[in-house]
Amino acid sequence: MPRRPIDPAELTVGQPLRFNAYDARGKLLLPLGQVIGSQAQMEKLLQHGLFYGSEEECRGPFLPPAPSPLALVREARERLQALLSDPAPTDFPGTLADIAEQVREACRRNPDVALASILLQAEGPYGARHAVNTAIACQLTGSALELDATELAATVCAALTMNIGMFGLHDELVALEGPLSEEQQAAVRAHCQLGVARLRDHGITSAAWLNAVRDHHERADGSGYPGGKRGEEIGRPARLLALADVYCARVSARDYRSPLQSTLALRWLFLNEGQALDERLTRAFIKTLGIYPPGTGVRLRNGSVAVVVQRGPAGHQPVVASLTTHDGLRMGSPIRRRGDVEAHAIAEVVNLAALDIEVGMEALWGEEARV
Repeated sequence: MPRRPIDPAELTVGQPLRFNAYDARGKLLLPLGQVIGSQAQMEKLLQHGLFYGSEEECRGPFLPPAPSPLALVREARERLQALLSDPAPTDFPGTLADIAEQVREACRRNPDVALASILLQAEGPYGARHAVNTAIACQLTGSALELDATELAATVCAALTMNIGMFGLHDELVALEGPLSEEQQAAVRAHCQLGVARLRDHGITSAAWLNAVRDHHERADGSGYPGGKRGEEIGRPARLLALADVYCARVSARDYRSPLQSTLALRWLFLNEGQALDERLTRAFIKTLGIYPPGTGVRLRNGSVAVVVQRGPAGHQPVVASLTTHDGLRMGSPIRRRGDVEAHAIAEVVNLAALDIEVGMEALWGEEARV
């Protein structure tokens, strides 16, 4: 591809760059869409910068880069929070469909980033965050199961709205330590049917969607509510939603407890609740997320602390990124490791927060996690 020096007329301080700027060795100096922040930065680009491409590409209109998969997830949370907090939304079905599409697009473009956001992005109100997390898990598992598009869409929409019947109470309950009051217990028991009524008031008519919201706390052994249904009496969307709901709740922190490690949460789904949750769907759910879901903190056999960044073909051999050296020194930037190398195999799961290790998702996934 031809290259040439950057023309001063193509740069303006305070305006986004209309192309990628590289140095003579091909190293990226400033990416497309990045705002030129100062006169000094502009002068550096003029001195060292090169443009690769045709004149037509440079002169064309500036198109901002598409939002990253992580940015889509975060925006979906913010929009859902606003929508479910509004007692009289103007276009509930349309707005909810847009939010569901953001979830689908994030999962399509980078499923590992979408899954990692469940574990690594704990900011914002719990209710909307939990709903979007659950929708991600449903979208990816439903796609892996090759569910009919209509059924999968209904499941994802149900995940986003499953707690609309107690949305105002949800964050209050998450912060509560100790048993619920009788009034709170009654509100929780009623939220499934109340949610269906509110969705109908907002113009939702999909039977699969409404039934999944109504039945997502039903359990295969008859121990659930509101109807005590059993087995196949519970529709598949509700059974899948129940799995995702339980998992995402357990890996989220509460004011009074730390989050459960993802591997332990998945193990509980499989071992402790086989009679209450759909066993076949549980196996598919665990296979989809991986034995070590992206975002899981781990210690490698060489002693370094790392984060799972990509599910591997073998569930026990994911791709990881080391955050520390073998003797615990923090690295300047994460280094990716293959799980099939003996020294980089996973020895144990660790709690990054307890180790006082923080890492931004952009450092792990680059542009795919830019916000």
